[in-house]
Amino acid sequence: MSNDDLMRQAGAVRCEQHGGRWECSKKSKRSASRCHALAIRGTNACKTHGGQKREVLKAKGAALSAWRATGAQEVTPSEAVMQMLQVSWARFHLYASLLEQQVADAHSDGGHGLGDDPDLGPGAGLIGHTRSGVKDIGIFATGEAARGLTLLEEKERERVVKFAKTAHDMGIADREIRLAEAQGQLIAGAISRILDALELSPSQRALVPTVVPGVLLDIAGEGGQQ
Repeated sequence: MSNDDLMRQAGAVRCEQHGGRWECSKKSKRSASRCHALAIRGTNACKTHGGQKREVLKAKGAALSAWRATGAQEVTPSEAVMQMLQVSWARFHLYASLLEQQVADAHSDGGHGLGDDPDLGPGAGLIGHTRSGVKDIGIFATGEAARGLTLLEEKERERVVKFAKTAHDMGIADREIRLAEAQGQLIAGAISRILDALELSPSQRALVPTVVPGVLLDIAGEGGQQ
């Protein structure tokens, strides 16, 4: 779903007067006319008329945008945030288990299985060489950088904290937050056991962080339609 579709569905107003940008649909108390401030993505309100802290509004907008993109029926902001918390928790635990396996594989073969020089040792599971090439010299290492899976795990961990904090700020009970986290952990554990049983090749396992996130969103979206 495009940004225009998301904002239109959220109820924001497209203002041709200001270059066709998406603006707040609320009325200004001072002028009694529509507010022309930018609407927060995924919502129909600006930071002033949203009624909550900007960080909370942005997190709610991100959660609602994710659910609208799945084609699922409309959900409330609290439902969207809780579903995103569950999905993000599942992703985090899955990425963490994959990262742990990646580090173990690198340690067992000195990094060769990950296509790196053995001098990286156990660190080959977390970092890798950046490379460049020159016609007369060939390909050579130019530095080191964190591996993609490491970055995915870090970003998802940050999302878990963001959505958990947002849920708390919205007044959602701690018990419901813990339940969503527990459900996400169960889903991630089940997926990990399935992947282990399939004995995927390294190239197939590398596709997991690309394929699984969309599947988790689809599952959660279908659950919201019941």
